[in-house]
Amino acid sequence: MRSRRLVGAASTLLLVVLLRAAGAEMPAPGTVITAENLERYRDALFPTAEYFLRHGMTITVIPYRRWEWTALYKEATEKFASQVRLSADGRDLQNYVAGAPFPVIDTANDPLAAYKWIWNHEQNPAYTDNIGMGWSLELVDSSGSRERSMSSNFWRRMRWRGRLVIDPKPVVPHEPAVSYTEQWGPLDEPSDLKGAGVLNFRYVSPDAPDDTYMYLPSLRKVRRLSVANRSDSFWGLDIDMDSIWSFNAKIQYWTFKVLGEKQLLHPLHSGGYGRRDAWCAQPDGTSGIKSFAFCLPWELRPMVVIEATPTGYTQYAYAKRIVYIDKEWLSTSFSEGYDHGGQLWKAWYMAIDTGKAPAGDDVPDRPTWPEERMVATHGGMVDFQLNHVSKWDAPDAYLFPNFGVKHWYVDQPREWNTPENFTINFLINSGGM
Repeated sequence: MRSRRLVGAASTLLLVVLLRAAGAEMPAPGTVITAENLERYRDALFPTAEYFLRHGMTITVIPYRRWEWTALYKEATEKFASQVRLSADGRDLQNYVAGAPFPVIDTANDPLAAYKWIWNHEQNPAYTDNIGMGWSLELVDSSGSRERSMSSNFWRRMRWRGRLVIDPKPVVPHEPAVSYTEQWGPLDEPSDLKGAGVLNFRYVSPDAPDDTYMYLPSLRKVRRLSVANRSDSFWGLDIDMDSIWSFNAKIQYWTFKVLGEKQLLHPLHSGGYGRRDAWCAQPDGTSGIKSFAFCLPWELRPMVVIEATPTGYTQYAYAKRIVYIDKEWLSTSFSEGYDHGGQLWKAWYMAIDTGKAPAGDDVPDRPTWPEERMVATHGGMVDFQLNHVSKWDAPDAYLFPNFGVKHWYVDQPREWNTPENFTINFLINSGGM
């Protein structure tokens, strides 16, 4: 309990520090930040970064590099953004076709600015059609001991509106209209969960809740989750569905407000694809919380800090989330969740790599792209109150180079990432893939 009070007090203080006027020193390229000198650079840090730094992470600061949208995303934004409207309550995105819904936002003066940033996050330029990869995950305790491993060669997500590359575009017809679909799994391991998977439908209508289904082969059952269940951990992980990719909840069930704009350190051009040594330490039982974090380059990024409060649920696990949105990428690598006692509880975190292919020439059959894209390489969900983590590599860094692993693909045709394959039957049948 004393530890929880300390975490709560520290998180409140850190949030105040985060949003105060610039006063601390901003780190120059070449700076190495550790537990010993983090106080000097606190104005560029946020609570999750400080937590990892205090437990052994190092941040090497690299020069800022602007993130450029793809040509198709730019063209769509220029063509369609002027017609996009937002309902008075921020819940309904109207007349949206493709690209960034709100490329210009007056953050300080627009009463709907927070909602516009979140809608940009929902339609961010990292991908517009489909995306997927294989992954591996570890549950690690405060001593740095691996408790359990999970892996799957299958994660896929498809956007049904805002499409720019693969036919049909810009919309895949469906009744009711779908924003995106997503499937996690089937799992390859552990044996007691082999074949398990989760399927999600995000609908366009503000009044239609997500359809989320979980399949467990051992029970031969498909379970439909309620929207509030999406805040619960699943498969014994620290992760909940609404935290995946930092903020994965349906916007219409939340209210949002801007806390401020800041230059903050984030790992956007971080490298590290498929590298096991990107982690600061390995889960050998002696490394402690240091094994939770990745030691990769970070850069100062222009960020908007958004407070998200769940207002459309009962019995939702989190009282609020803090989301850090990159003003160029329109999404984020980090979000922090608070419990109903006001204490910092959990955070989603991940590192991003960029390039015209997901890794170097040594990757067999690597997908290549005509323009630079971004992929997540390492990350997880940390529980600050238990000092516990569920951390992942994408792709599988245990066996890298693993000739069977599905490397990242972005906006490229895949036979399993089509409208016909986002069904409950496919979820069940894919358990035997």
